[in-house]
Amino acid sequence: MALQFSEFQMYDAQHWSGLTTANHLHSIYQGRPQKATDIMRRIHTTNFGTDLDSQLSKYKVKYLDTDDDFTWELVGSGKKNVPLIEARLTPAGAAVAVGDEPGRNVTTFYMVFPERWFTDEHIIVGHKNEMYSLQIQSDPIADGTNWIYEVKLITGDTDLFVPVEELASGKRWSREWSLVESTLSKKGGGINFESPFGMRNTFSMIRMQHTLPGNMINRPFATGFKVKDPNTNKLENFVTWMQYEDYVFDQQYRLEKNRLLMFARSNRGTNGQYYNFGKSGHVKKQGAGIRQQMESSGTEFYSDFSIEWLLSTLTDLSEGKLPTDQRHFVARTGERGAIQFHLALENHVQLFRPLFDATRMFSTSENGGMAGVKMAYGYGGQFLDYMGPNGIRFSISVDSMYDDRERNKILHPDGGVAESYRYDIMDIGTTNGEPNIQKFYVKSSENIYGYEPGLRDPYSATGKMSPMSHATDGYTIHRGCQVGVAVYDPSRTKSLIPNILF
Repeated sequence: MALQFSEFQMYDAQHWSGLTTANHLHSIYQGRPQKATDIMRRIHTTNFGTDLDSQLSKYKVKYLDTDDDFTWELVGSGKKNVPLIEARLTPAGAAVAVGDEPGRNVTTFYMVFPERWFTDEHIIVGHKNEMYSLQIQSDPIADGTNWIYEVKLITGDTDLFVPVEELASGKRWSREWSLVESTLSKKGGGINFESPFGMRNTFSMIRMQHTLPGNMINRPFATGFKVKDPNTNKLENFVTWMQYEDYVFDQQYRLEKNRLLMFARSNRGTNGQYYNFGKSGHVKKQGAGIRQQMESSGTEFYSDFSIEWLLSTLTDLSEGKLPTDQRHFVARTGERGAIQFHLALENHVQLFRPLFDATRMFSTSENGGMAGVKMAYGYGGQFLDYMGPNGIRFSISVDSMYDDRERNKILHPDGGVAESYRYDIMDIGTTNGEPNIQKFYVKSSENIYGYEPGLRDPYSATGKMSPMSHATDGYTIHRGCQVGVAVYDPSRTKSLIPNILF
């Protein structure tokens, strides 16, 4: 479908793919010798200044010798609570029932847990921590896949017992300390270990190609085209169709790479096998992108976005896990998400004078003001950062992929695409110099780039003799890479997603 941008538009934009010929240029009015302006006005353009690939490249990139799977290990903290299976009055008896008084007169009873987490001398507590402290009396006894612990109340009240409801299945119990006698104690409580567990991901190889006819190599582009070089931040003027094709090729290649890093889902089966094969007959391996690796950390869906809700969510993500000086969260979102955050923060601070800070006022007199108005002022500014209690800080980074209407097809009732209201807290930055999200390349495969020359190629268009790989008058550009990404600790990430995407 043609794009009608304005009633003042003289002709429709045209769409095609693959080979571009001189006829294409004439069909889009680019074969004409003269134009009123030599600058092509692009209506839509992708801003790669904050794209994911560029962001990840700011931190250390890891290069590996081969394209074998890459692995890493995570180690838990050794702190956790364990769900109770049941409590018994005797080791082999039935579960306690209403009317039972386990622990009265400081007598022993038995608790069954699914793992051997506690040791002799450990004091453990359930949901009512200080009310019912129990000490393990001996090493546990195996009961199938479960473990039976002999326990006794630590109390000076002989009438105290543990209510049956506090010993219900699923109630969680944790370790407190190891209490022993002051005189000639025989042993102490043991320590807990959380064994390392391995993480693994796979390299993905992407590849693109495009063919340019020989007679198009130096063909002038009727409307000059200026783009900003992301490396030099300077405007580059493209005057030939070959230059423009190179730009489009690079732009679309970078977009594919960004989508792979973010959205790819592993195609490895649970048995370790791959079921996708390429034209060579060999397997196609697709590693997991950032989104899939983040899923294990939990996802939160929301209907109403507010600063109070956001603060509660960020507190859940940080309390007991991150020191207060490491609670700066950066969320990638779309333009609608950035506006939503701004409006929520405006609403949050509307009763405070900072909202009316003079720095947000400006004079509009330089724009002519309004007839009859002697003092014309404007009011503005956009909130992109929030600093809350307990060291929590939340910053917004807008990513154009979230607003991409080609890929994101579900609309939001408040306008725009629903994906634009999503917030991915990725913790891309570093802790102690090490990034939590890191990009991987196979050595010498970061940017595989070449051309297949025919009768003419970019370096022999003037007629200088050069080797040919085929007889066709033209050449083919090839580009690819072997890339992967690792989210080392998914617990440092979280996704906040509007309910419409549930």
